[in-house]
Order: sequence, then C-alpha cells, then structure tokens
Amino acid sequence: MYGGKVETTNELAGEAVVTIRSAEWPQAEGTGDASIEAFDADIDEDAIGSTVTGFEEVAGGDVDISEAELLVSIGRGIEEEENLDLIRDLADALGATLSSSRPIVDNGWLPKNRQVGQSGKVVTPDVYIAIGISGAVQHVAGMKGSDTIVAINTDPNAPIMDIADYAIVDDLFDVVPELIDKFQ
Repeated sequence: MYGGKVETTNELAGEAVVTIRSAEWPQAEGTGDASIEAFDADIDEDAIGSTVTGFEEVAGGDVDISEAELLVSIGRGIEEEENLDLIRDLADALGATLSSSRPIVDNGWLPKNRQVGQSGKVVTPDVYIAIGISGAVQHVAGMKGSDTIVAINTDPNAPIMDIADYAIVDDLFDVVPELIDKFQ
C-alpha cells in the first residue's frame, strides 16, 4: 500500500475484487482448485471520477528485463547520456541486462521497456546492481524482490542503501571502471 511504504494484512468479508502486482511473490507450483464465478457488478456510473479513453501498449523492445538473472540498473547519477557507454561496458563484462530508473527513460536515454519500478517493470533477478540510483519508493517497489542488491552511490544516506545487501559509497565513475577491469 502507498507505493510500497506500508504492508498490511486485510480480511475481506463478502464479495471482493483483489489485485496483486505481478512478480510480488514467487509463482505457485501446480494449479489450484479455486472456483471462478462471474457476477454482474452494480456500479453507480455517476460515482466514477475517471474515464478510460484508450490503451497504448508499450512496445516489447529488444529484451524483457523481468526475465533477467543479472541486472545493471542506472539512475540520475550517470549525469548525462554519453556516460551510458561506461555502464554498457560493465553490463557486457558481466553478461548482464541493462535497465534503469524512470528519469533515464523520461530523458529518452533508454526505452520504456528497460524501466524498473511502479510505472515500469517489476523485476526479481538473482543480482540487481543499482548504479547512481537514489532508491525512490516507486523504483524500490519494482526491484525489492531481487535476491541480492548491490548499490553504488556517493550518498551513504540514499534510500537504496537501506535495502542493499552490499553498498559501495563512492563515485560510480571511479568504481565502474574498476569493476569492468575485474570482470573483463
């Protein structure tokens, strides 16, 4: 609830509609035996405060980041688009898939299918390397299920550091070239 800030347990009485974010829990094994029954909902049209005017499907793109086992994800800390090449070199050296936080997509530096977070994709890789990502609640909601989180950030108090399994407090422009050298 509230963009991942609060977790609750709710008990429902009577008929209800429940929605769950994809990849929030591991996929269940096998199939269940729950009965599904259609019903007519009695909705007061005047009480609805919004209207759906259309649906635009995001292009599939070249990769599905939700299937990646190792993600290298970038945020505002890379400062400018030209610095993407450095991060791509790291992703190549690691055999990782490149993803990002929303500002990178909003700037047009990477396509929407590479965005992690509430308005992007939910990912659960074995390893998630967050480079220059502050860790806004919306981003964390999309990657908190990662098995191992590594954060590289100059700010030791950045929210991403609170959920990281390993935190490197240093300038990414010093750390990333060293990592590339180690893994090439």
